[in-house]
Amino acid sequence: MEFDIKAVETAIENANKAISSDAKNAKDMAEKAMNEAKDILAKMEETKSVSDELRKDFNEMAAKFSKARFENDKHELKSWEAQFADAYNERKSEVDQTITRQKAPLIFDLKSVSDIGLFNTIEAVGSESHYSLTQNTGIISAIRKRVATYLQRVSTGALAMTKPYGMWIEELDEQGAPIFIGEGDPKTQISVRYEEREKKAKKIAVYSKVTTEMLKYLPQLISFLQNNMMRRVDLATEQQLLTGNDAGDNLAGVLGYSSAYTGGDMAGTVVDAQNWDVLLGLISQARKAHGVVNGVYVKGGLLDQLLSIKGDDGHYIRPEGVTIDAQGEIRAWGVPLIRTEASLLYDGVTYDFFGGDLSVINVGFTGNMTIQIGLDGNDFTNNKKTILVEQELVQFVSANDTQVLVKGTFAAGKAVLEATT
Repeated sequence: MEFDIKAVETAIENANKAISSDAKNAKDMAEKAMNEAKDILAKMEETKSVSDELRKDFNEMAAKFSKARFENDKHELKSWEAQFADAYNERKSEVDQTITRQKAPLIFDLKSVSDIGLFNTIEAVGSESHYSLTQNTGIISAIRKRVATYLQRVSTGALAMTKPYGMWIEELDEQGAPIFIGEGDPKTQISVRYEEREKKAKKIAVYSKVTTEMLKYLPQLISFLQNNMMRRVDLATEQQLLTGNDAGDNLAGVLGYSSAYTGGDMAGTVVDAQNWDVLLGLISQARKAHGVVNGVYVKGGLLDQLLSIKGDDGHYIRPEGVTIDAQGEIRAWGVPLIRTEASLLYDGVTYDFFGGDLSVINVGFTGNMTIQIGLDGNDFTNNKKTILVEQELVQFVSANDTQVLVKGTFAAGKAVLEATT
């Protein structure tokens, strides 16, 4: 029995081209072609007529398809600006009614694909940041703020809408030990206890006032939301994710979950310990706790000081294991060093660094970000509208994982590492 491999390959190539050209049914075409290829391969397996070479051809075609589908999916992802613009334009008539007369609040429900969408309560009314615009050139210069990087490094996801809690199962109390046995010997029993844990999500909201004139112009409205509201509260929320004390409406910050610095196996073994040794000790400690170390946050100024150390002849001195790539990413013994300008003050101590296996940090969102535009107080007589943005999220780390997150200061770390005489 003969099978026309070329025909299937041609079909997939055509589907790839359609995907690249944004054809509406491109994905269906690709799926159909790939299913045909799988059917032929299955029949070939049944008749034992498939060769290693043919199987290789099919694997290559599958790889092409997967890549094309991924590129298509990636192409379909929209920025926050595009999502909001689409939602705004779809409901333009309602927006106009909201602007011109009092009615129920207009709500936009958006799926944010970036860090934007994390908020804390502020009130800009009457402050220097209160934004009132009647006409301009379209250029908006935002006040410069620090870069938020935290959510790019940790595990994020959506929570079940039925309950605003982050929930997980912890393994506890392992008993028994596996052993090798001889023929006929009794097997050993092992057991572990499982317990459910939960952490309640906290709602974070921000509102501000805008003129009705500004609401008529989509670009200005988007700039206002991003620069005057969302960016500021995004940073405030990142601060909570770092240093929140889990009391009242505060989030549980990562520094509260992190373990104290001990230096791992390097403790008490380093002669003339330096700051670079302290960072290596953090990596050692987290790895000794069976963590896969994938990032260490360091206060920006302190990281710059580390990189500026020079020898007597003026040349820069860095350990053999420290590298800086073309994009400026700093790695120490394979681990990224991430600068932060956020405060690391927690429980009365200002930490210089924290890090380890950042994948154990979980940040969950109960739903999509919502933006409401409506009337509040004397908005009607002042020719203004209130914009309200809300998000609900939670952060948690399992008790089994806190040991792979480490916090500390360089001064205390050097004292821990210093060899005793």
